Amino acid sequence: MTFSDALARFTAVLASVQSLDTLQERLCEACRLLLDADGAVITSETVPDGRTTVAWTQLLSRRLESLQDSSGEGPLIESLATGEVVVGDFSPGTDDDRWPALRREIAALGFTGALIAIPLRSELALRGVLMAHREGLPRGTDPGDARFLGAAVGTAVLQNPAIGAQSHVFAEVLPDRDVVHRATHAVEVAAGVRYEDALALLRAMAFARGEELGTVAAAVVDGRLTLAPPR
Repeated sequence: MTFSDALARFTAVLASVQSLDTLQERLCEACRLLLDADGAVITSETVPDGRTTVAWTQLLSRRLESLQDSSGEGPLIESLATGEVVVGDFSPGTDDDRWPALRREIAALGFTGALIAIPLRSELALRGVLMAHREGLPRGTDPGDARFLGAAVGTAVLQNPAIGAQSHVFAEVLPDRDVVHRATHAVEVAAGVRYEDALALLRAMAFARGEELGTVAAAVVDGRLTLAPPR
């Protein structure tokens, strides 16, 4: 799957969750749906006092995250340390014997299934993790989906000033703010998403293309680039 294909799918899924209140909640739920997971949680290390939980789809997601914090091990912790996608199998009879302390905690909780931890990156090296859980027998995770979410959600969430990114992150946008505004509005209307969601999608495309946000915005305004999903 190409990044463009994944972006089109993600845009369509994001448009379907517009009833949720915040951008973080909508992105988290869109990730859950794209990964065909039962729950998801997004954490960020952009705040001054360490990692924080940005959004989650259900209480079990938070609990599975908390167990990894308390045990000091697990897919989320390993993904933060290595910067790699980490999948843990917690189904009955699995040969996966990593993280014994976490396994005892998860067994006591009664969860069986898989945990998928995807590192979130942005162009400014801000870090976080998207962790999804699937109950029941293990199912494969599309590497293309994982790479896309790591880049797209990392760029969208980790550069959000509401969760810790500083104002200098957005300084490069100021000279192009008019064209960025027009492009964001165009995506907002075409894709059926909120303004801040459309801006998040523009940021994801700029990161993927290795271009400045203003350059991508100009291409959208000129009709040379579209982020809207196919109808």
